[in-house]
Amino acid sequence: MAIDLIQTLQTRLNQLRSLGQQANPDSQLLQQRFLEAQQQFQTQVLPLGDRADAAPNLQPILTEMNRTFRLLGMDVAFLQAARQSVTAQQRQRQLGDKLQQLLDFCQALADTGL
Repeated sequence: MAIDLIQTLQTRLNQLRSLGQQANPDSQLLQQRFLEAQQQFQTQVLPLGDRADAAPNLQPILTEMNRTFRLLGMDVAFLQAARQSVTAQQRQRQLGDKLQQLLDFCQALADTGL
């Protein structure tokens, strides 16, 4: 069950990464997809750390994921506000980096044996 939640989150993050890599990403859709992924993380994945049978190394991963999601939200907002193509490209790279970090964290969660 928990692994399914992580896989679903990975799928959402990959979709968000694909959208963010487009030449001119739809900022409304990007914001919507980000909020969906963040909500899923907060309501379904983050509570996994509160389970009695949670692995001891689970909580630090979830804490870093939560922090990275907050930073990702700022990157999405900055990308939406970018007016010059150089700035937009820089923001897209930062967005991609944060998404890769989140995907790596998802893999680390899966490796804990949830």
